[in-house]
Order: sequence, then structure tokens, then C-alpha cells
Amino acid sequence: MKTYLFYDVETSGLNPAFDQILTFASIRCDKEFNEIERNSVIIQLRPDVVPSPQAFIIHRLSYNDLKAGMLEYDAAKKIHKILNKPGTVSLGYNTLRFDDEFLRFFFYRNLLDPYTHQYGKGCSRMDILPLSTLFYIFNPGIISWPQNNGKTSFKLENISKENSLITSGRAHEAMTDVEATYNLTKIFAKDHKIFNYSIDFFNKLKDDIRINKFKNSFDIKGQPFKLGIMVSHQLGFDNKYMALVINIGKSIKYSNQNLWLRLDKENILDFALNPEESMALVVRKRYGDLPIILPVIDRFYEKLLDKNTKIAENNLKVISKQSDDFFKIINFHKEFKYPYIPDLDPDAALYQAGFFNKHEKNDMSAFHGAVAIDKIKIAEQMTSERIQILAKRIVQRNYPSDLLKFSRSEFTEFNELMNKIRLSESKSVVKGFKNDTKLNCKDALRELKDTLKFTLDNEQKEVLNWLQGYIEKM
Repeated sequence: MKTYLFYDVETSGLNPAFDQILTFASIRCDKEFNEIERNSVIIQLRPDVVPSPQAFIIHRLSYNDLKAGMLEYDAAKKIHKILNKPGTVSLGYNTLRFDDEFLRFFFYRNLLDPYTHQYGKGCSRMDILPLSTLFYIFNPGIISWPQNNGKTSFKLENISKENSLITSGRAHEAMTDVEATYNLTKIFAKDHKIFNYSIDFFNKLKDDIRINKFKNSFDIKGQPFKLGIMVSHQLGFDNKYMALVINIGKSIKYSNQNLWLRLDKENILDFALNPEESMALVVRKRYGDLPIILPVIDRFYEKLLDKNTKIAENNLKVISKQSDDFFKIINFHKEFKYPYIPDLDPDAALYQAGFFNKHEKNDMSAFHGAVAIDKIKIAEQMTSERIQILAKRIVQRNYPSDLLKFSRSEFTEFNELMNKIRLSESKSVVKGFKNDTKLNCKDALRELKDTLKFTLDNEQKEVLNWLQGYIEKM
């Protein structure tokens, strides 16, 4: 049976590879939006996670909230099972750009398949934030849209308050945000035409078929190109959240990426010929994923602002005249490959290391099936270096009492990780997949000091007070 699973997470920070999920909440309902069940999970802080003070003053989770929570490994298995129930459509508000990536790394470092909830056993994903943008453009009267300095706000907190979507709880509390998204979706679903049309944007096969039906409406040197209309809240109020784009082909390095060049910036070739600046103009679209691309037909095209259509038309003329430069841009982005990051931390290696292979999955299954005291023995027998490290980290993070019986040199890797995040024991850093670094204690205390300059209420001050003591003890 197909069901919708509305979910939300609150986290220790913004880095999906190094921060952790602290709370998970979900509401499962049938296709008619009748509620079936609810789940709430609270997770203890891991010993190697340095909390971000700015994250904590938003969700306000306290030590008392977290200390009674589940171990991360146990929580990961429970949440993985919830999301992978056959026929589950997992969805939330801005989940595809935030929550879902946290889930992927969350599952990966706990040796669970990070992708099956996206496609396995009839499972799929959706996101209500881009649907909100579509409804704002094509049926604005369906809800009351909050305004901020004369511009529409797409923040769930503001939409919820403006439309009384919830009557209890507070914003940035996981179940509260789930209820708000659930109630908002029920309103959107009343417009069957737009809602049912929108669902197909998150279906890989249907999105593929729909885009491939776009007409080849532009020709350069005998080569046909498709035009489309990109819809995203990230395009901004001043662009009415829409932009004309031209399809420049598929990535050679990544077969699932379809490349679209934005046409909403004046003198586009001046920017596009600079590789760094052109990265912001080329959208790497995966079928069934964001952003939403509409066909260039009258009922969609007429929603574009006149100034943007003129800019796009001028850009197309320039592209035709300077076709050699245009094809240079195409070749650059088709050939583009994400840079290899040396010394990448195993927790952050999801994309660089790739999918788990069959042999790794067999070892993972044996690890999950073993009792806690035997997990370290199984980890030591693993031949894959990455899952051996991840398995040992699971034991270190979740079962410290069991480790008292072991004093082997294999545990030095986790101790080195801890040294890197402490105040002054190491100058080396823990590298992330964006060539970023894991938050260490010194930087967290500096962030905390800066956060204290904000206008804070008593509850937020109490949270920062215990955070300071917690980080200093690390």
C-alpha cells in the first residue's frame, strides 16, 4: 500500500557528514491523508560531535532532552526501517535539500544503505517547498502568503503562523514542523489538477518522459536545443521564482545529470566563460529531483516577468552570434568532474567512495546481526577499509563500556579523530566532502561567544550555558 510519510529532523549543525540528527519525527498517512501512525525519536549526542551553538538556539534542545535519547546506531536502524517500509513516499518541507542529505550520511556512517528509501520496494521522495512555489505562481489564493519587507516568505514557520496550520508546539520542533507540512499538503491536495501534476516531478521515469517531450525550439549551427522554465524559490521574489533555461546536454562524467544553462542574467557569455562564475549558472538536474523544469508553453510562459523574457531573448541572440564560445561552455560542463579530495574523512566519503558493493553488504549484514560485544571482532575481520573504519567507529560511539575489554592499536584511528576536534591537541583538521572541515571545540567556543551577542531569551541562554560546559569538557 502506498503511504505518505511526512518527516522532519533537527540537527546538531548544518554539516550532513559531520553533524548528527538529534530528533526525528514523522506522521504516516494513506493516499487520502488519513493519519495511520506517528513516530518520534530522540538521539543522544555522539562523543565526537561538537554541537553548533547557532543550531541549538534555533531548536532549543537541552541536555535533559538528549540524555534520555537513543544511541545513534540504534536510532539509525529504527529510522531506516520507517523510511524503507514498502510503498513509502517520504516528504517534508525542504527535505530534498537538507533533511534527506542528512539521512543519507546518517545511514552511511551506520552501515545502512543510504539510498534505498529513494527507490527500493516502491519507495520514493517528494518535497513540499517547491510545491509551495508552484502554488504561489499558479494558484496563489489557495493559502495566505506571509510577507517580509514586502516580499513573500516561504519559511514554513511563517506560512504555518499565517494560516494557523498548528495550534500547539513551537517552530523548529520536529513534530510541530511535521504537522505544519502535513496540514499544508492537505490544503494543496484540494487542487487536484496542480497537485497531481506536481507529483510527477518527483517520479524519475515520468519526469524523464515529460522533459524529453519538450520541443527543440532553438537551433545553433544545425544543433537543436530545448528550452524550459525553471521554478525555484531560490530564484527570488524579484524573478517571480522563475527563469528560462536552455538544455545543453548530459554530463559525460555523471550520466544521471542533465545540464541546464540559466538565461536570466544579462550578458550571459561574459559570466559563463569564467568557469567559477559559470558554475552558478549551470543547473545539474537529475530526473525526479530538483529543480522543477516546466515546458515552454503559453500558460507557463505568460507567468514570466517581461524583463526576464527580454534578457533571455537577448542572451539567445548573443549565443547564436558567439556560438563557438557557447560550445566551449557546453564542453566544459559536460566534461566537469568534482575534484578528488585527498585525506577525506570516512564519515564524509559517501559520494567519493560510491555505493556499497556486494561483499561489503555481506560484512555489514554480519555486523548488524552480531551482539554488541562481538561487533568489534567482526569489524576486525572486514577486508574493506572504509567499512572496517566505520564499523569500529560505530562501536566506539555507541558501546564504550564494551571497549574496556580491548586495548588494541586498531582503536587509535578513533582517538586521532577525537584529538583533531579537541581544543589544542592537534592542528590537523577533519576533511569533508565539500573540502570543508568538521567543527572543532575551539571554533565552536568562538561561535558560542559570537552567539551570545544576539538578543536571546532565558531558555536560549540556558541552552548556551550547558553547551559551553559540554564543549569545554570535550
